[in-house]
Amino acid sequence: MTDQKLRDELSRIADTTPALRVPDGLYARGRRIHRRSVAIVAASVTAAVALIIVGFTGIPDRQSDIEPAERNGDLAVPKMVETAPEWLTELDGLGAYAHADVMEDDLDLGVGAVAYVRSSSDENGSVPVVVDAATGGYHVLDLPGFVGKEVRGQPSHSALALSPDGSHLAWAWADPADSDTTPRPAGVKVADLTTGDVRTWNVSAQHDAAVYVHNLEWSTNGQWLLWQGWQMRSWRDASFETETSRAGGIGLGDDGFLFTDESSAEADQQNRELGLSREVEWAISDDGTIARLIESRVITQAPGLAPESRPLTPITSGAYTGLAFRGTELYVIKQPFGTEVLPVDGTSPGLKTDATGYPRLVGWIGANPILWQEIDDNLTSFDQYHAPVDLQSFSSLVVMHRPIAEGATIAYRLIDPGEARSTVTSPDPTWPKPSSGLGLPTIGLVIAALFAFVLTPFVVRRRHFRAARKAS
Repeated sequence: MTDQKLRDELSRIADTTPALRVPDGLYARGRRIHRRSVAIVAASVTAAVALIIVGFTGIPDRQSDIEPAERNGDLAVPKMVETAPEWLTELDGLGAYAHADVMEDDLDLGVGAVAYVRSSSDENGSVPVVVDAATGGYHVLDLPGFVGKEVRGQPSHSALALSPDGSHLAWAWADPADSDTTPRPAGVKVADLTTGDVRTWNVSAQHDAAVYVHNLEWSTNGQWLLWQGWQMRSWRDASFETETSRAGGIGLGDDGFLFTDESSAEADQQNRELGLSREVEWAISDDGTIARLIESRVITQAPGLAPESRPLTPITSGAYTGLAFRGTELYVIKQPFGTEVLPVDGTSPGLKTDATGYPRLVGWIGANPILWQEIDDNLTSFDQYHAPVDLQSFSSLVVMHRPIAEGATIAYRLIDPGEARSTVTSPDPTWPKPSSGLGLPTIGLVIAALFAFVLTPFVVRRRHFRAARKAS
């Protein structure tokens, strides 16, 4: 067939072929169907990604299976306190908790019974824990700015303190170190555990110098808080150089006041150079008076007044090793050859105990002192000693497993001095599980791969469709 005949035949076929009519709205309906398909695929991919994230990171256990303590929901202090797992103390490369996703930052916890700091074996960090007074549940907290996450060489006391009635939690905080030339913001935060509200005191701003607070103690009425720390010559995240001791009292209704005894700075420096873990002891009374024990004398200072020095009764053997207020009455601890709790004013005989090591006077149940002491390499305890004088007249209140820091505090005002069983048996803690997530970069790659796998065929078909329309 010649070219002319082929053209004639194709023309005849075209003339006899019926016209192709496209229904109105066909292309619009096609576009709607395509958009619905894309939306369904996107929703499916989003659901799959969510399932993957939950599967890899897990959902933290929030004490859902904790049963009430023996008192059927009444506020109580537990007989035994367990140690949080060490993996909770791990820090990431930025100095934050590596497992913060399984820790609590909501401080509306209710009344606490015990608060302690769980330190790591390699001084990598430490994590605060509060035991609930109503249920016995354990709350592992991510406290804003908590200094236990970074500062090394922490003294024997703790930068965490629970008020005697368990309603408030105080901790030392510091912002990240930006420069040694600007005072690093640091100080004390106090949370009302019944509401979750937090108040902040910037001690560095008061002194126009960085102050590392490392010890906190409450008055017996819970209205005053003693803070103790160092004014820093330099303070970076992993190293610091101290300059002098600082301390002050914070009343819950005011901004607090400064107490400084420069004459003791040299003694503190000598203690640190000798590697001594115990520092000069401090205490605060129900009216805000601060006391400091230095060898055989006590320095006291009431709010707004100048410091006063008072010599203690000379002793031929032993030494004064600690002090504490009961209300506004000041007591000291004398060692060795037994541990005696003596009133500073000498108005009554001391209470002799068989406490060993370096016990710490942490509070009172009525007129009976509570001493923290070491039992052995694995256990420590809070013990109540009774008057009249009797070496064996004591009861163990709370036993704690190591490595709970020495500065653990208990809400001793929750303990009824007239009860035969002053503390209760609580359920074993249910700790959160460590997250084993893939991390954000890996999760991002997984999401990108899923979208590429599912959406690529639609993109290819759409391009073919556009090319066909242009050709026609």
